[in-house]
Amino acid sequence: MNPLTQTILGTVGSPFASSDYRSDIESLTESYRYAALNRIPFLFLCSLKKRRELAILQNEYDLLSRRYNHIQGAFFKITEVLDRSHIRYAFFKSLRPYEEVTVDIDVLLFDSAIGAAQVMHKAGYELLGAGPLSTTFRDPEANINIDLYEEIGVSHIIYMDKEKLKERVENRPTPQGLVFHSLSPEADLLSVIAHSVIKEQMYVLSEYFTTLHYLTRMNNESISIFLSLVDECKLHSVAKVHLGITALLHSNFYDKLPKSLASLVRSLGQSGLESALVADSGFKMPHKYHPTTVIRGLIEKFGEGKARRSFGKQLLIMLNPDSGLSIMGNVLSHVQRQTY
Repeated sequence: MNPLTQTILGTVGSPFASSDYRSDIESLTESYRYAALNRIPFLFLCSLKKRRELAILQNEYDLLSRRYNHIQGAFFKITEVLDRSHIRYAFFKSLRPYEEVTVDIDVLLFDSAIGAAQVMHKAGYELLGAGPLSTTFRDPEANINIDLYEEIGVSHIIYMDKEKLKERVENRPTPQGLVFHSLSPEADLLSVIAHSVIKEQMYVLSEYFTTLHYLTRMNNESISIFLSLVDECKLHSVAKVHLGITALLHSNFYDKLPKSLASLVRSLGQSGLESALVADSGFKMPHKYHPTTVIRGLIEKFGEGKARRSFGKQLLIMLNPDSGLSIMGNVLSHVQRQTY
């Protein structure tokens, strides 16, 4: 296994297994960069702090700790603003089941997007721009972007129908004693998986830990709900490939699988292609999905009415030469990234 991947897995650990792994103090800075590349810088530092191994990374921990608290304040402010206006919404993908510094805040709207945008503007948020499915504001105090989603998708393509998530909203308590409206563990986990495969086309270690920590909050009923959502949202191939990689990482490091993860893998099957590619790379992360994996996920979405109509709209937009060239440029840039 890639030594940096091994360091991250061993340092952060698993809620389902114990390990006597000890961090290499001499490679802490390199390991921290690798954790940041995999979108878990604060989780890695918090794990080091618990193990009393922060050493030269104390300053980085202090900086991210302050940043984390500022962002929690931003979540609280958004909650106050939208609740006061009786707007139905849920945070998604942004409130991970562990402490982490998110790069932006994603909000799924179940009411009028125009009404929510007006409320945000009136509350002092800076409007940065709008796309086909979302509007972006900036919180000048917390220095973070807030994306209000009318639908979950990329460009014009809708890859999760919000109507199937309306009843999957919960009040989630935080370690700071705050309570936020968020998608339920099973719905939020599926949104993270779909975003990873279809939009970002990349597996990063933050998704590994998100999956494990959400599974600790899911009982047999929640697992059944998750599998039902996978079928309803036409995300079987997407969930299969993500959970297959997650299981591969866990089993290779700990030589065992959590029962809930093993059950999901049995129910959904395994993706031989991606598992082989991850193993061949020595478990180097992030892992870029093979194009056929992404295409297979998109083809499955044609079985869902709202997604199918959104593909038609996307095709019409791409027939415009200017729009088509712009989109192709974005796709090329997307493919060349090291992380997202």
